[in-house]
This record gives sequence, structure tokens and C-alpha cells, in this order.
Amino acid sequence: MNIPRRRFVKLLTFGTATSLVAGKFCRHNLLAYCELPPGQEGAVFKIRLSDFPALQEDYGSVRLGINPIGSDFPDGLFYPFIINRDGFGNFYVLDCECRHAGCVVPTYDNTEFVILCPCHGSRYDIDGSVLGGPATEPLHQYPFEFDGNDTLTIHVPCWAFNTQLSILPGGPNSRVQLDFPTFPQVTYEVRFRERPQDPWTLASFATTLGGPADQTSRLGLGTPATIYLDRTTPTGLYAVSMDLFEM
Repeated sequence: MNIPRRRFVKLLTFGTATSLVAGKFCRHNLLAYCELPPGQEGAVFKIRLSDFPALQEDYGSVRLGINPIGSDFPDGLFYPFIINRDGFGNFYVLDCECRHAGCVVPTYDNTEFVILCPCHGSRYDIDGSVLGGPATEPLHQYPFEFDGNDTLTIHVPCWAFNTQLSILPGGPNSRVQLDFPTFPQVTYEVRFRERPQDPWTLASFATTLGGPADQTSRLGLGTPATIYLDRTTPTGLYAVSMDLFEM
């Protein structure tokens, strides 16, 4: 198994952030490719280019994901994705699933000017188009917007999940319960902020109702998870996040 060289941030929130007051503050972040039914909202997340030195340079490339990579395939359900920058300042966001046999492709090689699949030698250009077989179809591109400065806003159509929040009985300082589905080999954390304009902060939680709130992450097993948080403010916003890795 390849271990990711650098672990990135907890600023990308997957799922639905849920408020303790009326209404919801929704922020979806995801990866994986599928068709979205008409009228259904897709997932959106933001990448800061300043977090990735390679993307400051022409022909730079990074690969990001939430599942480790096994020999040739993800160790889990999610393929990583690549962000490439060409020589004219254009960006491309590509799914890493080779269109021939489904192996995970690496980042763009800026010395050979190719994305070369390690399994059967399919070759892709910086924009995901096919340069050589056996693949006959390009890598899937995810739509995105660039703010012209530092942020890519990437749209992914599926695999979003909902987080359910409950306030347990017991008075104003009672615990909050969060229920959410998990995917195998994905690391989950919880983020909290008292007001929408505040920054997200890492929240500690308990895995049992009466246990100490001393956990900051949980590995997904593909089954639903229930966690408990101590309330520190009468109102606030909670969100479940997935760890994102550069690999």
C-alpha cells in the first residue's frame, strides 16, 4: 500500500453542516464520478492553490484523495483526482480512473509530458485526452471555477451524504449526537463554529453516550457512525469532514 506523502487539511467539509438553530448551513464536498438526476444539487469543494507548490508552476500536477491507493486501485470506494496546470495558466481537474481497466493513474509527468497508466501503458495528455491506447476514452473531467487568484471551486455530482443532528435531553449543557454514514478506509473528523462567519475548528467527540469526548478522528468502516459532542455554546454549526491527502 502506498502511504500518502503529505496529509492535507481538514478544511474540506463533506456532508451537510447542521445548525442548532432554525435552518441549515450546507457545505458539500466530494469526489467520485456519476450522473446526477436533474434538479438535484451536486457537491462542491474549494482548493487553495497556495497549499500546493506544484500548482504555482507551469505543468504542475497534484493528486488528491481520501482513500489510500493499493497496488493499482483505491483501498476503498473513491478514486483520487488530479489537478493539472498547463503552460498557459489553465487548470484541469481529472478523475484518476483509467478508462481502459480502471487502474489509478499518476500525476502528469512534466518531463515526458504525459499521464502514463502503470497497468497497461495508456497515455493521456495534460487535459485527460488520449494520446495512446489501449484506452480509447479520455479521463473524466470535473467542472470547476477559478477565481483568478488562489481558489479552485470544484463540482462533483454524487456521493454526498447527510449528517443528522440531535440534541439529547438533559438541560442546556446536554450533549449533541451526530449520525452519519461512513465509507471504508476514510478518516472522519468533526468541525464546529458558533456563527456562519466564524472559522471552522476541530471538535473532540465521544464514541459512547457517557464516554469522554477525547477523540478527534474516526476511521470509516462502511457502516453508520454515531458520535457525541459536549455543547460549549447554546447555538452553533456542526459538520462532518473527511481527511484529504496528497498522494
